[in-house]
Amino acid sequence: MSQPPEHTPYSTLEVSPGDPETFQKEVIQYPDHSYPQAVPVEQAAVGGTQSYYGPESAKEVVNPSHIYPGVIPGPYKYPNYAAGSVYYQNAAAYPNGAGYPASTIYSDGSTYPNSAYPSAYGPGPIGAAGFDGEYPPTESATPIKTICGLPRKTFFIILGVVIVVVIALVVGIPAGLASKNHASGSTDSAESSGSGSGSGSGSNNGSPTDPPSNSTDEKLILDNSKITASNWTDPNGVIHRTIFFQDAYNSIIARRWDSKNKSWKTNNLTELMAATTKPLNPQPGTPLASASMDYKQTFETHVWFTDPGNVIRSMASFDALNRPDSWDNDTLDNARLETWPGGQLAAMWQRCWGADCEGTWVVAYQRPEGAIKTANSSTWATATVAVDSKNVAANSSLAILPTLRGPWLDRLELVSEQVTSGTTGSMRMTPYDDTWDGAEQKVTELQDGIPLPAPSQQFAATRWDNWNQALYLGLLRGGKTEGSHWDGNQMNPISSFQFKSGPETNFTAIAMSPDAMFYGISNNEILEYSLDTSDPSNFNYVGRVYP
Repeated sequence: MSQPPEHTPYSTLEVSPGDPETFQKEVIQYPDHSYPQAVPVEQAAVGGTQSYYGPESAKEVVNPSHIYPGVIPGPYKYPNYAAGSVYYQNAAAYPNGAGYPASTIYSDGSTYPNSAYPSAYGPGPIGAAGFDGEYPPTESATPIKTICGLPRKTFFIILGVVIVVVIALVVGIPAGLASKNHASGSTDSAESSGSGSGSGSGSNNGSPTDPPSNSTDEKLILDNSKITASNWTDPNGVIHRTIFFQDAYNSIIARRWDSKNKSWKTNNLTELMAATTKPLNPQPGTPLASASMDYKQTFETHVWFTDPGNVIRSMASFDALNRPDSWDNDTLDNARLETWPGGQLAAMWQRCWGADCEGTWVVAYQRPEGAIKTANSSTWATATVAVDSKNVAANSSLAILPTLRGPWLDRLELVSEQVTSGTTGSMRMTPYDDTWDGAEQKVTELQDGIPLPAPSQQFAATRWDNWNQALYLGLLRGGKTEGSHWDGNQMNPISSFQFKSGPETNFTAIAMSPDAMFYGISNNEILEYSLDTSDPSNFNYVGRVYP
């Protein structure tokens, strides 16, 4: 392998002197429009200077109303109990605020102030000393008739209870044995079935933290949840994959699989952080992006999402090899990366050629003024403009991929949507080559005439064949999938995709990992498919990821 040319940037996301954001327009989101409207950009202060690193502290979001009306932000424990209910506020132990009043009227009409006992429980307790510290007077009672030394009423009550218990034992023991035998048979059957399909990556490990099989109509996945996927390989050649989504309680869930154990395990990231000083508070239906790295002895997985203020947050497994269940807050160096309300995210780990360089984490997002920017871990707070606002649709879906520059995998491609008319747009790929400057002259149209962005519309992308071939996929309105295949020489549009051998699908969210695995949320489940690289219009069903 030849050496990289002189003066090649240490990281592929180093920047050049000019700032495209200086010349672009600020955009405002109007409720009745699904694409940006251009207005004059704010002028810099007198004597101020413009840096290519556009600070993320300026420009307020116009109309920051929630993009998904009718969804109540968390946190809340049960999806049917809205914030503000008596359960959420813990105002009382019973519905409708029922509790014990400060003063209770007893059955005899008297009151006992501040009593904790309602009238249904009768008079309050009397101390051992009775009233005023004296025992109450005793009276002679009429002798009571007994049976076997017990009062008649007590004897017949006990006799009735004994008869009921005996009948229950006689009837219940055979039924219990039958039930036990049936349950044992079901377990054996399930275990046999599991071992038969264990070689597939869709098998479930059945650990206590895993949810039950989706045999009921119980809602397990948030209706507008997004999904993201990444993968890495450990020193022993074991493949690790991680899927992120939101469950019905708005929690961010990580599902982990490896090719050695061939089973899925669960981490509830929201629950893990609940007792810390920085609990998670993701937007319901937050955009999700993830990436993993495997470099020398460093193995990490990161996920990015947005909070109710449309600011990017992150969680990371900083030792994914040895402590895969350990997740920590990634502060992004306290950078404030603000997104367009309802905008999407895309992320990757970007490699570089330097001998001591571990690469950088890259996150693409849409700024409130409309431009697509890329932030990277070398300088999180100084993101750069990749696509200016006049060339991107509001709430654009995003995807990002690493690409080769000769023998080095240190370039990238950004997929976004441009408005082409009042009703349609185009999926397009913008290349990064040392800088985003001049990238507009190298744009590749992937799909033209697609619908304008919607909350359910998402892009995904992957590469294979030693990074020489690529697939760019779009989930459009109505669940339709379209895309393009780069075969190494030319771009080939694909008008539809086939998902073979699996259950009937109605995808509401999609993702692809860098190793050409497809994941989709469909009918309250997450399904896994592998790309047929001989015919990239086909996906082959692998198994169910969740529940």
